[in-house]
Amino acid sequence: MNRTITLFFFSLLIFVQSFAQDKYNLDPTTTSRFTVTDKIWPANIGEADVCLWNDDKLSAFTLTIDDNNEADISFWKSMIDKYGFNFTWFVITEADSQQYNVGDWQNFRDLATLGSQVNGHDDRNWYNDTSGGETNPTPAEYLARLQATQTKINTEVTTGNNECLTYAYPYGEGNVDEARKVFISIRGTNGVLNLADKVDYLDVNSVSSPHIYKDDASRDTYILPLLDKTSTLWGSNYYRGWGSTHFHAVSTEADRTTADEFLQYLKNKEDLWVDGFTNVAQYAQSFATHNLVVDNVAASEIKFTLTDQMMDAAFYFPLTVKIRVDNTWVNVSATQNGVGADAEIITHNGNKYALVKAVPDKGQVTLTGVADSDPAIITPTIEDKTMIEGESLQVDFSASTSGGDVISFTVENLPGFGTFTDNDNNSGKIVFNPALFDAGAYQNITVIANNGRSITSESFQLTVTPDASAVAINASKQDAAVYFPEHGWVDPNDRTFAIAGGGYVEDKQMSAVFPFQLPEPPAGKVVVSAKFQVNLESFNQPENITGKLDLYGLPARTAATVLVTDAYAGTFDGDANATGLQQDFANKSTPLGIVETSNGGNDKLIEYLNKQYETANTGDYVFIRISNDDLDQSHYARTFFTTADGAEANSLPYPSLLIEFGEALAVEEVEKGALGIYPNPVKDGKLNISLDGFNENANLFIYSITGNLVYQKPIKPSSYGYTETNLNLNSGLYIVRLTNGIKSKTQKLIIQ
Repeated sequence: MNRTITLFFFSLLIFVQSFAQDKYNLDPTTTSRFTVTDKIWPANIGEADVCLWNDDKLSAFTLTIDDNNEADISFWKSMIDKYGFNFTWFVITEADSQQYNVGDWQNFRDLATLGSQVNGHDDRNWYNDTSGGETNPTPAEYLARLQATQTKINTEVTTGNNECLTYAYPYGEGNVDEARKVFISIRGTNGVLNLADKVDYLDVNSVSSPHIYKDDASRDTYILPLLDKTSTLWGSNYYRGWGSTHFHAVSTEADRTTADEFLQYLKNKEDLWVDGFTNVAQYAQSFATHNLVVDNVAASEIKFTLTDQMMDAAFYFPLTVKIRVDNTWVNVSATQNGVGADAEIITHNGNKYALVKAVPDKGQVTLTGVADSDPAIITPTIEDKTMIEGESLQVDFSASTSGGDVISFTVENLPGFGTFTDNDNNSGKIVFNPALFDAGAYQNITVIANNGRSITSESFQLTVTPDASAVAINASKQDAAVYFPEHGWVDPNDRTFAIAGGGYVEDKQMSAVFPFQLPEPPAGKVVVSAKFQVNLESFNQPENITGKLDLYGLPARTAATVLVTDAYAGTFDGDANATGLQQDFANKSTPLGIVETSNGGNDKLIEYLNKQYETANTGDYVFIRISNDDLDQSHYARTFFTTADGAEANSLPYPSLLIEFGEALAVEEVEKGALGIYPNPVKDGKLNISLDGFNENANLFIYSITGNLVYQKPIKPSSYGYTETNLNLNSGLYIVRLTNGIKSKTQKLIIQ
């Protein structure tokens, strides 16, 4: 009877497909089905968006197990219990040799009861290449076998919500045209990830577990490209995509320990949706074809209708709909066509949103909210603020309710130079201390007041205007890695926005070299502060990177052209034609994103720039080089940095030099004993400065012996009569100056 029902259901699917009313699976595509974005946060109350993945996760990942492997089921049950993941077993049911078929179906009923999925697999029954003399069945015979697999699983596994809707090609080979008639999605064995907007649902890429789970470096290689925009796998980024892996036997204790560690790694990736293959295949295809209409928005109720182009009988996994709701809502409930649906409230940047689970084509969804009758009121209204680099600004606020609730505060979008304090008395404050080169417009800084039931928020913009003495210089558009014009190697991914530091081509070192055009210094001024920063774009084969990347300054020239002679590999400071700025500027453990010079590197950069100004003219170019210290670095292992051209074309951060000009402090200006400092010499970085005679705010400046400013800090009066500061400066002789703009005291300082 069950077989008759299954065959009837299959015939019905073919009938419906023939009239193109609903899709059973999506055709492969080389063009984008939709635009991949970051998470979307609707701005206005009642606006809604369907999340790319379940629970608004960034990306999806599926754990699949091939070839039955019934002896391992007890282990996998313990992993389900430990991590709460759903796995997918692709089981063999129709092998000619019975030893390859399922032995005890109760094992798989137990798995389905736990929420995992049991779907179709086979022994080898189709060869994409029959040049070895193999004989394939006819398409009709192949189709009948797939139907038998589906029928057998649906007959035997009747627990949980299991339905055999997906399949895994044995050895990654199968007749796609016939398989898609039976299954909504089929997993292959191509060992890469899947782009969210171009998934081939008839041959989903999957990585064999030994490649992906053996250690954290391997895990990062295959998982991070799903979760950030910079990590790459074989030169491609898969941000917000779908990853999958397939296990076979995990019979040894070592294999099981490694699998356990891998699952813990996945559990720690909170923005990764880990679920069964069928669930992800259903969600992804429904999302790719969905349509969302908000039907009505009222004070306590929002109604919407969700549809898709997929066949309702095979696509019933709910999509997550995110709706902006009023911040006074304290809880929500939802129904779809009169039946209860899951819904919850989340908070982002001081606003509330509802996440609602809705099944496409199952009728209108009604979201009902309950508002707080006594929300917190923030006072005073926080207006937009403006300040100058180097100044300090304090923003005070408080909140209250009619019922006298205890209110807690949080802050969103706070810049790094801002310090937030909840005073624990229904008030709080933010103190901004922007340093040089922090100039810019910082938008949507949001103060959030929570009374325990609802939230209230105030947002404002902080504009930091630059210090007139500070200059930010972006790398010249002529920047290049020296191998591009001179070597035969061509980047297979044609990345015009990245150049490599470290690695070899044709026995020549690859160095990243950035030209910067020197600005004209104000009359009588020298460089007193400097910093270099660049975007670390990606690694290629980081497991093979053995060297560390050092930073150098090259002599100034009149043209921006990078020369082959600019390249170097070897011991730090071993290049007589360059000035060593910072050893180990970056290595394979350096996080992707902005990398900038250390305090010691900044000191060296100041000295280097002032030295160039002694002979160079305004408009000449200086060159900052990143190069490898390992002469045996594999040329397959490369570290890529963003170029100026790439920054412009791809909205990535520019390579930049940040320079401040100021007065040079001559050593003879130091008045011995005028400023009390101790200990002197400093051995552990801690320096105490006497505030005798300074009853108002002052500024502390520390200069190198050559007169370059290497440290600056605002100082407030203290009842203790002194202030303590922690220094991270190289060993040597320095000059310390304390000034309030009217009086100043100086003293020599030795750092050991």
